Amino acid sequence: MKKMMNFCTTTSRAFLTATGIAILASSVYLGDVHAQPVPNSGSLLIAQNLGGIVRKIPLEEVALPAMSSAKTATNAAFNQARIELKSDGSLIYILRGKNQQGFEVEVQVTSGGTIIQVDEQIESSGVPETAVKAFKRWAPNDQLISTWRSTRLGEFYYQFVIQDFWLEVAADGNKVMIYKKKVNI
Repeated sequence: MKKMMNFCTTTSRAFLTATGIAILASSVYLGDVHAQPVPNSGSLLIAQNLGGIVRKIPLEEVALPAMSSAKTATNAAFNQARIELKSDGSLIYILRGKNQQGFEVEVQVTSGGTIIQVDEQIESSGVPETAVKAFKRWAPNDQLISTWRSTRLGEFYYQFVIQDFWLEVAADGNKVMIYKKKVNI
């Protein structure tokens, strides 16, 4: 009888532990990107950033280490600031301004001053031919509004802004992501 009770207690405990782990694991959010298949395209997936909560803030509210790092990295004069609460609970400052050449610059930086991403508007002549070919393959008839270089952890991506979308192309042209422009309310 004692062995039977011990077996039931051990089995119940194991069952409850496994159930708890399964419930916990099913509620964990592992990323902020959702990929959707494109109809009639075979295996093509489009990534959509679900992001966090963003609001405009005065430049004076930007943490000093964040502003200092952003200015050092870009040598830009910033005129806009936003703060984003990411889905993982972290805060990112998004600073926008112009560099010394008069091009738009946007920097994503943590409150401690760690640069996450630097986007710089560039002349289209500064884009590698492989990236241009990838853009033309996906948007052959669209009017190009502007081109940007995005630097993240030492990797370059090129962004092509068109009417309602922008395309982000890896420097080697092998990865293309298409984003719908957000409507400003």
